[in-house]
Amino acid sequence: MNRFSALVKREVKTSQKDLFTYGLVIVLVMFASETLQSVFARYAGGVPFPAESYNEMFPSFLLLGGGLIISSLMFSEDMFGKDTQHDWLMLPATNLEKFLSKALLMIVAYPIALTVLFFLISVVTEPIQLIIFGNPMAMFNPFRDGDLGILLAQYWVWTSVFLLGGTYFRKAHFIKTVLAIGVIALVLGGALGLLFTRIVFAIKFGSSLQVFDAMFYLSPVNLSRTLSPLKVFSVIAQIFYYAVLPIFCLVTAYFRVEEVQATDAV
Repeated sequence: MNRFSALVKREVKTSQKDLFTYGLVIVLVMFASETLQSVFARYAGGVPFPAESYNEMFPSFLLLGGGLIISSLMFSEDMFGKDTQHDWLMLPATNLEKFLSKALLMIVAYPIALTVLFFLISVVTEPIQLIIFGNPMAMFNPFRDGDLGILLAQYWVWTSVFLLGGTYFRKAHFIKTVLAIGVIALVLGGALGLLFTRIVFAIKFGSSLQVFDAMFYLSPVNLSRTLSPLKVFSVIAQIFYYAVLPIFCLVTAYFRVEEVQATDAV
């Protein structure tokens, strides 16, 4: 446990300059956004003050602006940097501890820290907007829309995918991961689409009916009855998406770290 704590502290310390810069960018962007909206509402005439924009921008910074990009770069320097990989490989810790120290920071610590940062920004920004522009105070509340659970579940899935991309690719981690996802999505989408169509019409019309000929026999009346037996596939797909896929990506990413450790990053 002491070694793991030391690894986490090392990760935070080595990244504190970049994290500070990233946090400062979020503060400036949020303050500028709130101020511009307040100025426009105050002096445009007849325009109501806008609702707070924290909940609208939170998913962007959490999933796109921060989480996925940082996740894809999490292992870049330590695993593939010529000046830093040797020091990381020689750290007196197991490969699992090295991997978890980075993965848990992104999966657990990052969303918590970002939520706290957004709340603190609203605590400072909203009174200033109220005093200067008369803008009604609206503090950041991640539980307001009831979508936090879904957002965190999506973040868990895609962070795992981009952590795998960060360990697998040596350069341009984010771009290559996005391209790989696109290629895989096209291939799987086409294959699963044909398979799904085949199963649907086999259930409804029997296996002797040709797939594309069967499309002409469907009507809006019996379409829902045709798809009703396939609800179980939706449940299976959700289990695969929210559990199997991220666990598979994390396990594969860990074995990629093992491979790099065994080959001295060659």
